[in-house]
Amino acid sequence: SSLNPVFPVGWQIAEMFRVHRGMNRSDAETEAVKLMERVRIPAAEERAGNYPHQFSGGMRQRIMIAMAIALNPRVLIADEPTTALDVTVQAQIMTLLKELQEESGMGLILITHDLGVVADVADDIAVMYCGRFVEHCDVRRLYANPAHPYTVGLIDSIPRLDQKGEQLYAIGGLPPSLTDLPTGCSFNPRCRFATDQCRTPGAPPFIEVEEGRFAACYHTEEVLNRERV
Repeated sequence: SSLNPVFPVGWQIAEMFRVHRGMNRSDAETEAVKLMERVRIPAAEERAGNYPHQFSGGMRQRIMIAMAIALNPRVLIADEPTTALDVTVQAQIMTLLKELQEESGMGLILITHDLGVVADVADDIAVMYCGRFVEHCDVRRLYANPAHPYTVGLIDSIPRLDQKGEQLYAIGGLPPSLTDLPTGCSFNPRCRFATDQCRTPGAPPFIEVEEGRFAACYHTEEVLNRERV
């Protein structure tokens, strides 16, 4: 939906080179075709003249990725890059991003609610709640044993093969309004570990609770030693 429906996709990619590199139209369009080939769009030279509506959702996402990497960024911020795509296309897009990252050496910051995608792609994870970091550590430790109650809820709500016939876990309550946050820890109204300390004014400090692991919770030790759902 970010693509302009009235211009060919090749023209839109080439705009990056015309505006930021000062290339003439012919050279910019040549570079655009190369980028389309790089993101695995078949028959790129012919399809550069097509309009967005002539592409599938997955192909349009590849065109957006081509635009994002056109100027060789050191860091690529991918905000929900697989939203509204089916599972097969999601996997293709994430594989493509990983390949491009390895080819160019760029950093990749992935913003997503899809924990399955995160587990397959990320090295480190930062979990946010109400606009604030609540946990940060390497991906293996976070999935094996999260240290913040919100992360626990996210992990426990993932469907598992050993839960056949059981009700899927869900975090109770609703996210608060960002203009009217609860006193103390923003997660306390929905937290099974919450105590009066969690409701005292001021958010819990985001501190190192283990080597390389950070969390913003007064009950980290209790959370790490909890009984599993």
